[in-house]
Amino acid sequence: MTSRCLILLSIIALLFSCSKDEDDRPVLPDPALTFAFNGNQVDVIKRSALRSDLSSEDINLFDPVHQKNKSYRALPLKDVLIYAYGQRLDTTQQYTFIFTALDGFTDTASYGMAMESGGYIAIEDLDVSGTDNWEPVARENNNDPYPFYVVWKGPDQSPTTDNYPWPYQLSVIDLVE
Repeated sequence: MTSRCLILLSIIALLFSCSKDEDDRPVLPDPALTFAFNGNQVDVIKRSALRSDLSSEDINLFDPVHQKNKSYRALPLKDVLIYAYGQRLDTTQQYTFIFTALDGFTDTASYGMAMESGGYIAIEDLDVSGTDNWEPVARENNNDPYPFYVVWKGPDQSPTTDNYPWPYQLSVIDLVE
């Protein structure tokens, strides 16, 4: 009898762990960001670790992807890169960062550009409720920036006129020669 109860409790726990939140979106695991050096993976860091180990900021900016003002909880890009790459950054000032999205889209930033103040990795869209909910950037396919989105706060850090990368659904950052 006891083993049947344990099996039943296990099934109930499994069902609750697979439940959906109020907006019918599945409960997602802790997303992670992969860091590579010349194409070789050096680290995979979960969002929860980034949040606990680095200081986040609530930022407001004009988002050229959404074409309006947006508010995000974000981590300074420079801090994330130092946290992930550490001493590798000491000899790589001539390198380039390649940002890769979940769908394979890539965008680049020079070392100097990526280390400027004003660059952030958004980890939460404060304009919608729920930490894993994001406003879609493409209404026709409900494509949203989750789980990570590179944004820039500076007035001269635009994707169109200044060539700053604004990739969303970020999954990999690769530092390459």
